[in-house]
Amino acid sequence: MMEKIVAGILIVNTVSFIFLWTRNQNLMYAIFAFSLLSLFGFTVGKEFTAEWRGYQSTFIKMQIEKEKNPETLESLKATPIKILQVWNPELGVTDRCITCHQGVDNPDFADAPEPYRYHAAAREHDFAKIGCTICHQGQGRATEADEAHAKEIEHWDFPMWPNNMVQVSCPKCHVRVYEKGYHLAGAEMLETAREITYGNNDMGIECTSCHTIRGVGEVIAPDLTEFGDRTEHEFEQTHVLKHVEGKKNMYNWTYQHFLDPQKVTPGDPAIGMEPTIMPNFGFTPEQAHALTTYVESFRANKMPVAYVYNEQSAQQKATSDKASFISEFESQFANFAQLPPGEKLFIRSNCWFCHAIDNKGGKISKDLSHVGSRMSKEAMKELFTSPSKMGRHALGTKLNFTDNQINALSEYLASLK
Repeated sequence: MMEKIVAGILIVNTVSFIFLWTRNQNLMYAIFAFSLLSLFGFTVGKEFTAEWRGYQSTFIKMQIEKEKNPETLESLKATPIKILQVWNPELGVTDRCITCHQGVDNPDFADAPEPYRYHAAAREHDFAKIGCTICHQGQGRATEADEAHAKEIEHWDFPMWPNNMVQVSCPKCHVRVYEKGYHLAGAEMLETAREITYGNNDMGIECTSCHTIRGVGEVIAPDLTEFGDRTEHEFEQTHVLKHVEGKKNMYNWTYQHFLDPQKVTPGDPAIGMEPTIMPNFGFTPEQAHALTTYVESFRANKMPVAYVYNEQSAQQKATSDKASFISEFESQFANFAQLPPGEKLFIRSNCWFCHAIDNKGGKISKDLSHVGSRMSKEAMKELFTSPSKMGRHALGTKLNFTDNQINALSEYLASLK
């Protein structure tokens, strides 16, 4: 609304300048002065009638109605109306969501309407530290609902997730949710999709039989490792959307592709595009939505290591040298059981995919055959405990070793003279 008012005032002033400059400058200046006063009035009025002020006033009244303690009542009545903000430079978060959503950490408001409702996830998450957009996305600096949710803002790359897709953000901190059989409360939809990708589907086919996912799988079909990193514009440039029903966007293409691959990607000889080779798995709409949410979560993880959870079961803690989610590869090494813990970890964590030792392993990264002559054990431990010093796609940013594992791996590498 404010933008339309400003545009109207500018048009009136432009027209008055054109027609009154040589005819009646006094009237023209009067119009200019009135325009300035109007702009000032609209600006002040907008500030004191902002919707967030109404939400805060209502929330204070709701608190007063629930409160019985006289001292607390007096404190509530004196509560100032102001913009509230969470700022976390480490996460790159600047959120003003709590300006309106003030009941997110108050269980007394579990049955309240939005934006006053208690957020059950407050039991496990410190919103005052991490904010809201780290999970929900949206435009954290905004103070009006439409702008904050950013669902229809053109060129905004991170609109707020619908409530049934917020699980997209869980793997940012809970990286083990991709691990087969691992359970994370609140991420049940991701777990359903994960088990489907591991072959728990009607056809018994693992997705990595064709796709590569986070470095594991084949190259017959597109690599899905960072599928969710693309913006809507980038997705439009690499996908044909004309066969998508409804709004032609990334979600609908992906969702409908899971439901009927041949319909959404039938091929186009005019541009040399082959039809998809993906079979129709007969997914239900619920499974297709879960899978769409799952692949949207495939993103380069930029989360600082201090915010990444690496909880372990009692059995895992007892055998902390076993770090890899691909431990079944052990059988490929005849003498695996006799190897030192650090070398076992090096193999289980697939470090040899990129690094070679004594001409065994990949050539993507540095040869570690004599790394012990260049770096001490302590220097290696420091490197493993400070993965942020490595590049965005460095392996160290994607592995979460325990202190025992770091010690074992550093000891093994330091022995390579």
